[in-house]
Amino acid sequence: MTDVLVIGAGFCGLYAAIAASKRNARVTLVASGHGGLSISHGCIDVWSSSAPSRALSRLKKTHPYRLAGKDALNTALETLDLISHDADYPFIGTLSKPTILPTAFGAIHTTAYAPLSLAQTGIQKNIPISIASIAGLRDFFPTLLSKNLEMNGYTVRRTMQLPLPGPVPQRDLYATDIAQRFADSSNRERISRLWRPRLAGVDRLGLPAVLGLHHSQRVFRSVQDLLGVELFEIPTPPPSLPGLRLENMLSDTAIKMGVDIILGSPAAGRIDHSGKNKRVSGVSLQTAGGEQNLDAHSVILATGGLLHGGLVAGRNGNIVESVFNLPVEYAESHQEWLKPSPFDEQPYEKYGLLVNSRMQPIDLHGDPIFENLFAAGGIIAGADRQIEGSRQGIDIATAQRAVEAALE
Repeated sequence: MTDVLVIGAGFCGLYAAIAASKRNARVTLVASGHGGLSISHGCIDVWSSSAPSRALSRLKKTHPYRLAGKDALNTALETLDLISHDADYPFIGTLSKPTILPTAFGAIHTTAYAPLSLAQTGIQKNIPISIASIAGLRDFFPTLLSKNLEMNGYTVRRTMQLPLPGPVPQRDLYATDIAQRFADSSNRERISRLWRPRLAGVDRLGLPAVLGLHHSQRVFRSVQDLLGVELFEIPTPPPSLPGLRLENMLSDTAIKMGVDIILGSPAAGRIDHSGKNKRVSGVSLQTAGGEQNLDAHSVILATGGLLHGGLVAGRNGNIVESVFNLPVEYAESHQEWLKPSPFDEQPYEKYGLLVNSRMQPIDLHGDPIFENLFAAGGIIAGADRQIEGSRQGIDIATAQRAVEAALE
C-alpha cells in the first residue's frame, strides 16, 4: 500500500510525486509512457500576456489557478527552485516581470522562469546578437530566425553556420546527437578551437540548445569560457534538450527521494466498495506478466488532457476520462470543439474534469465523486493553457494543492 499514487509521468506528475515525497509520504508514480517534456521548451510558463502576479487575481473563480490558490503556486515555485539548484540546473526569472526568449523560428516566447543557459544573456532590443547553427543539425535555420527577430524589433548582427570536427555527417543530426559530442571535455576543446576564429567580433551568440544533455550547466560554462563569448541557447524543435534536461532533473530527484516509478503499464482505476464512503482503492496495471493491482490511500490524476491521453475522444463524439471514467465537461457538438483560426482560444483546450478547491473531481452538484481522488494539470477544465501561456504554472500549482489535500 502506497500513501500517494500519481498517475502520469509528465512535468505535472513528476512534480506531484516529488512534492508528496517531500512531505514524507510513500509515493508511487505509474504511467503508460513518458510525458511530453521531450517536445517542451523546458521553461516554466505562468502567464504570457502580462505580469502573472497581476493577471491571476482577475481570473474566473473556476479557473485552475483560482481554485489552487496563489499560495500553492508560490510554494511550488519555491520547491522547484530548490530542486533545480540542488541539481545544478538553475532557473532564473520572477513573477513580477516576464522573461523574453527567442524560439527556433524567431518568434518571441514570454515566460516566467527559464534555465540559466537560455536566459542569462537573452535578447534585448538595444543590444545586437549573433545567431549560429551547427553543420548537419536539422530544423534550425539562423537566417529565418534572424529575419523574424528583426521583424519583432531585435538586432541580429551576424548569422553563421559552425562546423563540427571530423567527417561530414551522412544524415541529419538531432540535438541529442550533438549533445553527446559536447559531453566529453576533450571534444569541447576541439570544437572550441575550430569555432574561435569564426567568432571574431561576436559578443553575444545564440546557439541551438545542444550544449549537453547531462550536466548541461557544466558543459555550458565550459564552452562559454573556451570561446570567450557570452552564449545563450535557443530550444530546437523536438527532441528538445531543455525539455529533456527538465525531465531528467525531476526524474532523478524523484528517484533519489524514494519514489517508485513504474513506466509502460496502462492503468485502470479501481473503486473501493468496502465502506460507506465513495473512495478509490488504486489501479490495476496491465503488465507483460498479467494484471497487477496497486493499492493506495490517495490517487492523483496527472494524465493530461486530450493531447496527452488523460481525456479520450470516442468515435461516438463523447469525451471520457481514461483511468476512472469520470464525467468530463465538454461540448457535445463537434462543431463547437474548434475555432477556425489557430490563434483563437480553442474550446477543446478547456475541456476536462470539474474540480473543487481541494482538486477533487466533482459532479454536477459540486460534490466530490471520490473523497481520496485528486486531479492536477491539463486534465482539469477551465483553461486554454496554450493561449494563456500558463501550462507549467497550472501544472505545479494544482499538483501542489492536490498533494496538500491528499495528505491532510
